[in-house]
Amino acid sequence: MPDALARLHTRLSAGETVFNGWLHLPGGVSAELMGRAGYDALTIDLQHGLIGDGGLVGTLQAIGATPAAALVRVPWLHPPDLMRALDAGAAGVICPMIDTAEQARQLVSACRYAPQGTRSYGPTRARMLYGDDYPVRADTQTLIFAMIETAQALGNLEAILDTPGLSGVYVGPADLSLSLSGAATLDFSTGEITDAVARIAAQTAQRGLIPGIFTQGGELARLATSLGYRFVTAGSDFALLGGAARAVLDDLRAKAPPRPSTTSY
Repeated sequence: MPDALARLHTRLSAGETVFNGWLHLPGGVSAELMGRAGYDALTIDLQHGLIGDGGLVGTLQAIGATPAAALVRVPWLHPPDLMRALDAGAAGVICPMIDTAEQARQLVSACRYAPQGTRSYGPTRARMLYGDDYPVRADTQTLIFAMIETAQALGNLEAILDTPGLSGVYVGPADLSLSLSGAATLDFSTGEITDAVARIAAQTAQRGLIPGIFTQGGELARLATSLGYRFVTAGSDFALLGGAARAVLDDLRAKAPPRPSTTSY
């Protein structure tokens, strides 16, 4: 049976849409729960999540107990972080705040072995997971997403997309809307960000690359797929847990009878 790296690469290469879950919470149990819920992929957020570098391997192991493929959103464009995530077994990386073609080139270089790139050899856990041929497969199957999050990145979109070896781009709606309008929102269905999100999807697809985006799920995820996004994050463990808890309590309090007026305990 193909491993998670091969399965994800095959599906995306075939033009399929995959649904990704976002992981903020430490401990690994939420990762396992999300993976068993049916997400195609799960991304460990080391930039804004609470997992931390020390929890990376444990969370990857938890995902490995499920059918989902594991990706890592690294904190920044820092080659050691990219290499560490891939050596630990991530099937791909998402790198924030890529504003220029040169930064995109540096990102790809850090994720590819020589002579295509500058990734240092030492696939400690990755080779155990994916086999002795991993170093060869890594240069063709590893997903490398550059995040488009600023007005500068949008202005350089075509040059970024033309970077050899890049798998695709991943839209961060909050930072992109903040950069374009001064107000951060995840809702890209209205406002200045709407045209930008549609343009990114179209330009990426024209080059045969993978458009990705973060959504909270539901209608925004459906809108993203209708625009052509094929790597669609549909909710995070943190937001889903909080939303479910609020929904239960709102329902209970709305239907609960009034409390009697009393001074007793």
